[in-house]
Amino acid sequence: MSKYYLIFGGIAGLLSATLEYLLFNGTLGFDKVAGVLFGKILAMLGCIVFAVILIKKMKGTISFMRTSFSGLMIALVCAAVSGIGYSYMHYPDGSFFDEAKAYTLDMWKEQNKDKPEELARIEEVKEQIDANYSLKHHTMLELGMFLVIGVVATTFLAGIIADRKSLAG
Repeated sequence: MSKYYLIFGGIAGLLSATLEYLLFNGTLGFDKVAGVLFGKILAMLGCIVFAVILIKKMKGTISFMRTSFSGLMIALVCAAVSGIGYSYMHYPDGSFFDEAKAYTLDMWKEQNKDKPEELARIEEVKEQIDANYSLKHHTMLELGMFLVIGVVATTFLAGIIADRKSLAG
């Protein structure tokens, strides 16, 4: 594996984990989930662009396949590093997320305050919120999100920056 994948994927993953920490710590406020998600995506896309441009500068040319593979590998490393950061937040018992879970439940109650049939499902909703903050759910969601965005972004980037004479190589 190229050191560029590890370096840029690690940087994007650390930025992602830091943004999540600031969100769930309460520093940013729990209502900033969309901004944190956008920041994580932007960090990964920026790292992919810089890595591909650096690889092209170092090697002189870069093929479509190499560009796509680079984005995929950076997305995988980013998801792994971000997942490790999220798992550290879960250590030892997951109580780090209690405030975020309470905020999510309060928002759900506020949205459904006029619907008594929905409010009767409160225990089911609590279990669903707990499952949404689980390590398994987060890891699968992040991996899928980063892979899809990484592949799509590098496909567009490959169309712009890749050497048109060589599909692979």
